[in-house]
Amino acid sequence: MFYKRLLALAISLAIQTAHASEDNDYIIEPLAKPSSQSVHLTLDPNKDTFSGISRIELSVLEATHYIEINGLDYAIELAKLIGNTECDLSNTMLKTGKVRLHCDQQLQPGKYTLTINFDAPYNQQSVGLYKTIDQGKAYLFTQFEMSDARRAFPVFDEPQYKIPFQLTITAPNDQKVYANTPLIKAQKSKTNTTHFFDVTPPIPSYLVAMAVGPFEEKAITGMPIPGKVITPQGKLALADYAIDNMPKVLKVLEDYFGIPYVYKKLDSVAVPEFPFGAMENSGLVTYREDILLVDPNNATSRQKQTNVSVIAHELAHQWYGNLVTMKWWNDLWLNEAFASWMAAKVTQQLNPEFNSHLDLPQNYVMALDAQLSTKPIRKPIKTEADIMDGLGLAYSKGSAVLSMIENWIGADAFQKGMRAYMKKYAFKNAEAADLWRELSLASNKDVASVLSSFVEQSSFPLISVTQSGKMLTLSQQRFANAGVEAPKQLWNVPVTIKYGKGDKVASTQILLNKESQKVQLDFEPQWIYPDKGALGYYRWMLEEQQFNTLLKHAKSALSDRERLALLSAADALLDAGKINAGQLMAALEQFASDQHPRVASNAIRLLRAQKSTFKTKQNEEFWPGFIRRSIQPAIAQYGLTSKPQEIPAISSLRAIVIALQGFDGKDQSIITTAQQQTALYLTDSTKVDPYLAGTFLKLAAYHGDVDLLKAYQNAFETTKEPQTRTHLLAALSYFGSKTLQSKVLDYALTDKVTPSDLRIIFSGQGYTESRKKHFRTWIYENYAALSKKMPPFMLPTLPSYTGNGCEIHDLKTTQAFFKEKVSAVSGYQRSLEKVSESVHTCIALKRRELESVNKFLARF
Repeated sequence: MFYKRLLALAISLAIQTAHASEDNDYIIEPLAKPSSQSVHLTLDPNKDTFSGISRIELSVLEATHYIEINGLDYAIELAKLIGNTECDLSNTMLKTGKVRLHCDQQLQPGKYTLTINFDAPYNQQSVGLYKTIDQGKAYLFTQFEMSDARRAFPVFDEPQYKIPFQLTITAPNDQKVYANTPLIKAQKSKTNTTHFFDVTPPIPSYLVAMAVGPFEEKAITGMPIPGKVITPQGKLALADYAIDNMPKVLKVLEDYFGIPYVYKKLDSVAVPEFPFGAMENSGLVTYREDILLVDPNNATSRQKQTNVSVIAHELAHQWYGNLVTMKWWNDLWLNEAFASWMAAKVTQQLNPEFNSHLDLPQNYVMALDAQLSTKPIRKPIKTEADIMDGLGLAYSKGSAVLSMIENWIGADAFQKGMRAYMKKYAFKNAEAADLWRELSLASNKDVASVLSSFVEQSSFPLISVTQSGKMLTLSQQRFANAGVEAPKQLWNVPVTIKYGKGDKVASTQILLNKESQKVQLDFEPQWIYPDKGALGYYRWMLEEQQFNTLLKHAKSALSDRERLALLSAADALLDAGKINAGQLMAALEQFASDQHPRVASNAIRLLRAQKSTFKTKQNEEFWPGFIRRSIQPAIAQYGLTSKPQEIPAISSLRAIVIALQGFDGKDQSIITTAQQQTALYLTDSTKVDPYLAGTFLKLAAYHGDVDLLKAYQNAFETTKEPQTRTHLLAALSYFGSKTLQSKVLDYALTDKVTPSDLRIIFSGQGYTESRKKHFRTWIYENYAALSKKMPPFMLPTLPSYTGNGCEIHDLKTTQAFFKEKVSAVSGYQRSLEKVSESVHTCIALKRRELESVNKFLARF
């Protein structure tokens, strides 16, 4: 997770302010405060319900007839408060996720013990305490973040209530049981075993975790504390890659923070049904099994990188988020951004061969951040929908902003400030302003003013650079899509300019905190690149002649990372109306033959993306020739079959080329190869190039028949290989005919597909307009079933599946369908606003640039 804030920043939603807000009914009234909690659960994965007893030591803070805790889905059988007075409490479960516990007599301030007996069903939507079936065997897992511990037991389910927890779990003798802490003792009867776990250090409720089932486990050696990788049956052989990586990642993090890992163990659980990538529960980290379990002999470089990076992300949270915890969810963005930033640093240090420095998080989210409907990443939070709104933006924008800050103040000062922050707030709650204070003290720079401008505002600056001899003039304005009237904004922007002439290359740095400032260079440059290292969270624009000169020198003067950022910057300038589509496509064409396969891949992807926007009945005949031309340099240089010892980036580029040939070019030889390789994959997945397997499966599915669909379903249901399962799930979303598409979608509603897998089986449903239309209709017709199955946090995204694209008719149909549901589902209104803005932006872009695209295509 991740956190952030500024020194002099008056934050509108620190927890005290939130409590003071009369209209925030989702926050517990501060009438009582817990100091510790014990929970005894009786769990059997083979049943559908469970029961428990929760005991909370608390202080009543003022005279009152009631106190509040959190609760969803469970039924209270008994609630008793014992202390200065003894009271049997009545309970009312509120719609806001709270339970009001009422006492007829007035409770006086003092210490009490709250005991609650309860029972509940296991959750069926991949949140709370939920049950899943894997290979015919039942397992129990937990996912409590953001606010789902309240589905499992009565609790003060807010991050500010950071207390010790003690778990006791009774389960059948044939089940293994795990929790955050080591097992202290076990008491066995004829049928059940009661497992007593050690007390946790102070942690928020969202970090409590447990797992029950017929697991297999393998010890991790080389760590200062004990740890295991825990898997469902039949999958332990795939744990070795993670077991090898875990000690290395932990060592790098301990060295960086200067504080040893503080928890008594470090177990990692591979979860077959999981709604996120992973979760940093203290001492018991959970992962999607296709991330944690990797066969290194048959995995792509990207799959290996994901394993290392996600492990690093979750272990970074053991310090940032777990040891020091946010006060309220408005700082979740910083929690996640810091872990993402740290994961990138660790991955690059341990595995430079992955080239993870070429992953530029800002490029994934700046288009979203530019929209008027997008909120700042630090914003008021009431509901879980508020938390989830823009969470992906929080990860990527936040980590990119941190990289910019580290580059500005220096890596040593950044680390010094981070270490001071960790030591000062260990086992406590803090807010972003506390971290900014330490970073400012460590660097003697006004970190707060820079961060506030990026964190408290949406969007980002567009920096225009003009040159007069050795003098540059830098001007900033809010980046906005062409034709959009956006409010004026000002940022404090650390800008690092790279420039050169002949063999000379130099750089200079400036804090741009006005609308316009001048910079004197050491010499008159031949070319200028306004974002050295591609570390700025801003877009930039040069005068046309300067830009063309930069393009000519880019391959020799710019790093691979800088050239990637250049492509993204040019694409953004099209959105802003600063260049036309023909100019962009001509520029991208130059980089389709770049010496680095990653740069060439991105250029080809961006070229292909123009087809999604600008394809019409009038120009559709030109696109195949254009696509073939754009990928020809890659084919000529690298070929269509892998070669011994080639770097992973080439293999990844080949997968893009083959997908374009098969899907866009309808190359029958490629389609036939895909069908042959798919048949081989279904027999033995290890015999197919792992870089091409996913593409082959999708191509074969698109041209497949009902027998192939049945073969995919059978393999999906029986494989013990997590990556194979994920490949098949994604490929199922590409079956081409309306009949087979319907069968796949109906299959998604069966218990064969878990709630957390819906997003994957939906991923290819938008390929071709006819399939996208059918998918939309299916969502409308099956809304009731979908709303019951989808994870609650995912439900608000449904309008993006039905209204996305460039057609006003689809938008209006979406708006009409969801209008009456806005009041029932928190988050629909925000999704509709985003979809509406996106569609209108696309329509305006198409109207503005179609003629330019047609002129460009006419050359082919």
